[in-house]
Amino acid sequence: MDLRQFDQNLWLVLDALYRTQSVSDAADNLSLSQSAMSHALKRLRIAFNDPLFVRVKGKMLPTQKAIDIQPLAQQGIELLRQIAKSIDSFEMNTSRRQFVIAATDFTTKLFIYPLLNTLSTLNSNIRIKVIDLSSEIPIQALSSNHIDLVLTFSHAHAFANNLSQQKLISGHYRVIAKKQHPTVLNKLSLEAYLSAKHVLISPWGAESASLDNELERLGKTRQIAAIVPQLMNAVELVSNCDLIATVPALLLRQQNSENVQILEPPLALPDYKLFMVWHPSFNLDQGLIWLRSELETIAAQILEGNS
Repeated sequence: MDLRQFDQNLWLVLDALYRTQSVSDAADNLSLSQSAMSHALKRLRIAFNDPLFVRVKGKMLPTQKAIDIQPLAQQGIELLRQIAKSIDSFEMNTSRRQFVIAATDFTTKLFIYPLLNTLSTLNSNIRIKVIDLSSEIPIQALSSNHIDLVLTFSHAHAFANNLSQQKLISGHYRVIAKKQHPTVLNKLSLEAYLSAKHVLISPWGAESASLDNELERLGKTRQIAAIVPQLMNAVELVSNCDLIATVPALLLRQQNSENVQILEPPLALPDYKLFMVWHPSFNLDQGLIWLRSELETIAAQILEGNS
């Protein structure tokens, strides 16, 4: 297809047909006559050499090619919308915008609490909606703008699918065990570490972590006795049982850790990294530029307090 001769408005037509599965409803959505919509669909079919939508039991259902094209078309439409919106400046003092952020319990406490405190102090009308991070990167929700930003841990330096990202903080791990632990006493050998029973904190349900990859390289495995989603409960959990946990050292600044031992891991582990991730379609969104700047400021304050 020669894009120079392709009417870019046809992307809107394709998107409307995909969403409504009706020529008449799509026409209403775009304020077009039904005949104009039918003509636009004909032009799409010629351009892509495919029927794109076929009538089945009164609905216009997408062909496989239309299904393949739709996500790309939607991203293109969103990018054009963001370019148009970027012409208008974002004013934090007057905006009533809602930002949706996917985060874990730990990243919520680290970043969202200070952000909300700032907005409250300034008497801002901006609203922050936090949702549970159900997977490491909810790509579809980011690309469709159902989520503005993700706060997530990763040991990689980059995410797939060409997502935009920025590392906010990184740091070391520590092992925690209750002070009266029957086998862990002030110092931790690899043998004692492997013989102990572990709690794995896994926000999105994975049954292993990067630590297990490091152990596998050594031909070792650990005994995972429990898998829980909430990192912020790790200290309380470990202090009340004989399980041990390997957690970000920064967590221990957020919790009362008087009842646990804090130990160096008995093997070299990669630093954890905490990223904010967003879809590049929204790089020019002035509101998101402001939000990312606020989170960068909070990250700098965390690092300063941790130095």
